[in-house]
Amino acid sequence: MTPPDTRTVVNRYLQALRTRDAQAIPELIAADAVYRIPGSHPLAGTFSGLDEIVQKFFAPMGALFDPEAAYSVEVSRVLVDGDRASVECVTRSATVHGTPYEIDISAQFTVRDGKIVSMREYFDTQYFARTLFGQDR
Repeated sequence: MTPPDTRTVVNRYLQALRTRDAQAIPELIAADAVYRIPGSHPLAGTFSGLDEIVQKFFAPMGALFDPEAAYSVEVSRVLVDGDRASVECVTRSATVHGTPYEIDISAQFTVRDGKIVSMREYFDTQYFARTLFGQDR
């Protein structure tokens, strides 16, 4: 069986984020994947391996948002070149404290054998830190 193409994998990932599908997300990420999140906030850094990505990025990130609030990922562009994809989107939700959250994100993916092997995000890290962690810098 041929693994799904890059566009399909990335679109499934984005849909899993929208629906907060905690089972689908790890199924789309390779065991040895690397995620890079910019900034100087508690979720910044490089996360290596599926377990670390889930435990040190997804779990803490999920805890920052109101589980009853809608979580939308409005995609404006997906560019695919072979095993690489570039996504531009706006993510909207509400924090656990009820603060509205809206951020523009550019994410770069590499997909191999039907799984995400790397992801790097670019976004306003000051807004992210201020809105989610109360940091002013």
